Amino acid sequence: ISVFYFLSAGWVILSFVLIYSGLIPLNETQKAYFQSQTIFDHGSTLLIGASNLTGAVLLFLLRKRAFDFFVTGFGLGLVVTIYQIAAKNWLGVVGGPGLIGAVIGWGINIAIIMYSKRLAARLILK
Repeated sequence: ISVFYFLSAGWVILSFVLIYSGLIPLNETQKAYFQSQTIFDHGSTLLIGASNLTGAVLLFLLRKRAFDFFVTGFGLGLVVTIYQIAAKNWLGVVGGPGLIGAVIGWGINIAIIMYSKRLAARLILK
C-alpha cells in the first residue's frame, strides 16, 4: 500500500513537470484548464498528496492514525474534484478515460480506508 502511494505521488509530480514544461502536447481545453489553476488548486493537490503519503507511512509503521489521514485525503480529494468539475471544466479535460481512472482510484482508496479501519479494529494498528 505504501509503495502504491509513493508511486502515485511520483507519477503526479512527473505528470505536472511534463505538462508545465510543455513536453506533453495539450489541446485547447486542457491548456485553458491548466492555465486556470490557482495557488489554491496547487495547494489543495499538495495537501491531499501529503495526507495520503502520511497515511501510507503511518500504515507502514502500523499506526492507527493512518486511517484518519487516508479518510482526510479521500474526503478532500472528493471536495476538490467536485469544485474542479463545477468551476474548472475538469470533466472536459480528463474525458471518459480520465473519469474511469478516477473512479478506479477512488475504489482503491476506499478499499485502503476499509483495510486500515479493519486493522485498527483488530488492534493491529497502535
